[in-house]
Amino acid sequence: MKRFAMFLCLASTLLFVSCNNDDDSPIEIDQSLIPGEWSLSDVKSENGKVTATIENIPVNGSYSISGKDYTAEATFTEVSDTDKPNTFTSTGGFTLVAKITIPTQSIDYEESIPDFIGAGEWKIDGTKLITTVAEKDASFDIIALTAQTMSIKKDIKETVEQQGITFEVTGSQIFTLTKK
Repeated sequence: MKRFAMFLCLASTLLFVSCNNDDDSPIEIDQSLIPGEWSLSDVKSENGKVTATIENIPVNGSYSISGKDYTAEATFTEVSDTDKPNTFTSTGGFTLVAKITIPTQSIDYEESIPDFIGAGEWKIDGTKLITTVAEKDASFDIIALTAQTMSIKKDIKETVEQQGITFEVTGSQIFTLTKK
């Protein structure tokens, strides 16, 4: 189970580097608000569910993820030449805190995430922030964007195998950044 907790932590860090907003009234995205220096100020999960079958017994549980000790920063740069992509870089990290609860057991796990999201390209497509890191695209729903705050959401639906057990993991991760 501890390896599964480690997977949740890893999955959460990879999330920043695809998303679905359940809100039927999408927000208006002003792309000019994105360029600049941002600090990661919050990481949280919503509706985290875990299911598995262990020794022919179905097991259902929940998980939550949060962050602390934030030093992560990202700089988004917008280029004026339409033939060139917008870029971003990041430094720092944070401590990821996971709590997994299944019948008869609760596991708390913390892991230091020393490198936030790396460097790559970004663009806006409707209400989505699309990033490309190491030739891999990820899409995040922008759920809030002001001159000072950006919140992005990623829905999770993953199948993970740990120690011969297949886990189904669902939920959403929300990352909030504050402009410096």
